[in-house]
Amino acid sequence: MASVPLSVAQLEKIVEIVATDLLEEWALNDRFSEEDLENAKKNALNDSIFVIDTFMSLFNETMSAEAEQKRLI
Repeated sequence: MASVPLSVAQLEKIVEIVATDLLEEWALNDRFSEEDLENAKKNALNDSIFVIDTFMSLFNETMSAEAEQKRLI
């Protein structure tokens, strides 16, 4: 996971909330059947981890590039 000023426990809680919200959204929109609930839970968790990690990595890269650019001026 990208470096962020949060504890592992805080990051885990964020991922848990996002994954739960995503799973609820999928359920409301009939994105999976009841028989596929366990697989949908795993997918929601994995997708949430991927999105959060990718977002934080790109955020860190952008902030680093901006800081570097300001040092050049």
